[in-house]
Amino acid sequence: MPTNAASGAWCSINLIQLSPTDQTPTKIPCQEYKHETKTDTKTGAIQEIVTIESQDASPFEIVINIQPATYSFMNRPLSHSGSEANQLSIQDDYCFEYSLDGICIGHSRHSKTKPKFPYHVTKISSSDGSTYRSLQFAKVNLVDPDDYQEENQVDKICNDENVIKSLGTIRVDVFRATLVYQPKPANTHSELMDVMTTNQMKFSERSKKACLSTTAGLTEQSNYTSPPPLTKWRTIRQDPEPFLQFIFKYKPRSILETEGTITSVVITATTVEKIDSEKEDESKKKKKRENGINKNNKRIKTEDEDKKIVHKKDKKPRIVNLTGSDNDI
Repeated sequence: MPTNAASGAWCSINLIQLSPTDQTPTKIPCQEYKHETKTDTKTGAIQEIVTIESQDASPFEIVINIQPATYSFMNRPLSHSGSEANQLSIQDDYCFEYSLDGICIGHSRHSKTKPKFPYHVTKISSSDGSTYRSLQFAKVNLVDPDDYQEENQVDKICNDENVIKSLGTIRVDVFRATLVYQPKPANTHSELMDVMTTNQMKFSERSKKACLSTTAGLTEQSNYTSPPPLTKWRTIRQDPEPFLQFIFKYKPRSILETEGTITSVVITATTVEKIDSEKEDESKKKKKRENGINKNNKRIKTEDEDKKIVHKKDKKPRIVNLTGSDNDI
């Protein structure tokens, strides 16, 4: 998982696979490669970047672990360390903003008074808390521009360069903020719930990003079965730029192998020799003849063997007298 060395904050992505029998979820961490730390030259945000292998259509979750003093740890003076730094650390509220393939899908708020980390993000809820959309990997929808006819403005090929450039990227931006706990406004509607994500778009197969096999987006809306909460955290102040970003670049396995990020699995083919039954029978007969075995499995004596037997019978054995007679020499 990409981890910030200064604060220990980290983030990871898990695939969610449901059992076909009882729909019990199993979480599988995505394998990560090429972790690197950078600094955004425009915002000054620290970027923790990793590459993961894109998966087939599957729900997924984002797991974030950030403590209230994370910002303080990342911006403490170099002269302070150990127990002194812990005493000087300041706790803050945070806002997280989530982007899938360059499209902002929502945000969450986290108070320093009630930290609940690690924080698991599996869905984005509407402002009124009545509906939600789950995070999902889906197969990219590629079309041939020459064959595809745009029937309306909604169902058309995506030409947004920012979206096309960001395909294959999942990003979490962390902002320092000030939060208050207030009653939830009535009849609020979240425009983010109407956002179109890349799994609902069509892309030209001639695009440079056409090699990607998967998109990261949201499912259709579903209704909560329980009533929404009456109060929620509201943001009264937020920094204009994030101070920390977790970035996941997902690619199909074929590209990772071509880049040398992972080693390709080579399967060695084995050659099976066809056995000719006639040749096998002839070989057996030849061995039988060489071993002196006839058709009746009887041993055939050779002329030399008969001579050896005769000589053995004619030879008289030497008798040794053990009586102790004086006549023996």
